[in-house]
Amino acid sequence: MVPVAAGPIRRAITLSNHSVATEDTTLKGITLLVLGLAVFSLQDVIMKVFSSQMAVQEVIFLRGLVTLLPVGLGLYLTGGRRAFATRRLGLSCLRGLAGFICFSTFSMALAVLPLADAMPLYYTAPLFVVMFSIPLLGETVGWRSWLAICTGFIGVVFVAQPSADGIEPAMILAVISACAYSAQSLLARILAPTESALRMTFYSMLTFVALSGALGLVFGSGWTDRFDHPSAQYMFRAWSWPDLAQTGLIVAVGLIAAAGFYCISQAYRLGEASAVAPFEYSSLPVAVLWGWLFWGDIPGSQTLIGSTLIVGGGLFILHREVVKRRRSRRPAAVS
Repeated sequence: MVPVAAGPIRRAITLSNHSVATEDTTLKGITLLVLGLAVFSLQDVIMKVFSSQMAVQEVIFLRGLVTLLPVGLGLYLTGGRRAFATRRLGLSCLRGLAGFICFSTFSMALAVLPLADAMPLYYTAPLFVVMFSIPLLGETVGWRSWLAICTGFIGVVFVAQPSADGIEPAMILAVISACAYSAQSLLARILAPTESALRMTFYSMLTFVALSGALGLVFGSGWTDRFDHPSAQYMFRAWSWPDLAQTGLIVAVGLIAAAGFYCISQAYRLGEASAVAPFEYSSLPVAVLWGWLFWGDIPGSQTLIGSTLIVGGGLFILHREVVKRRRSRRPAAVS
């Protein structure tokens, strides 16, 4: 999963703080983005492994503690104690809540879905960003963008493959994750003029730890672990002391999160957003590769068709953003 990590958040930050990028720095940005997303894809593999071993909120709690250390240190080194100061704590925590819902629901979806099925559904996030920008940011959306949105959601139908019995609940969780990510992205767009990417990441992780810890106090004893569905079991399973191997994986997933956030933030700082952003989708074939290597999962024809429609709709949305920005930069004609 792109954490929480993905395109609309960094694009929003980039639009507010971006200097003109050279061809060389843009190439470095693309390389860092692909590297960061590849690192994050390993996080998805680990979260899927944990789905049969530990409670998802326990993993999120411990992951957050590990991630806070390097992120907090990096923030301190950039500006000392003053770097932690924010006048928009409420919005920062609200963004953390959206990210928490995004990561939790996507991880729960991984308890059932192959990575090749979960990732395309997660990549509907840009479609939700455009839809939610209308009421929240007052933006206008043209018919071409609406057509791209419809195309993307047709792709969701292909991937979800609804039957007479309905839709697999894990599919719905993956779409909820994308929806929550879009809310996180829009909040980042609002926070970007005053908050650095590192500070937003710090307060997101702090919110993750607080929320997962609170849920652990309520459900950690396992008293609600009475469901047959793997996603629900991942949520309500009793917390337990991790063994040595699990501890190593938790430390790994925390460091992966910190490294991934750094690579992606640097990618959009160095590169031109319009050139870098399309490479967000590079994690999709990587997810297919991990699914095949670790679980022998091979996506079917409907998944491939649906993935193509979702990615195509998302790329067209990115293209329309670039066109709109170029038009807004044009000098007014002199009459």
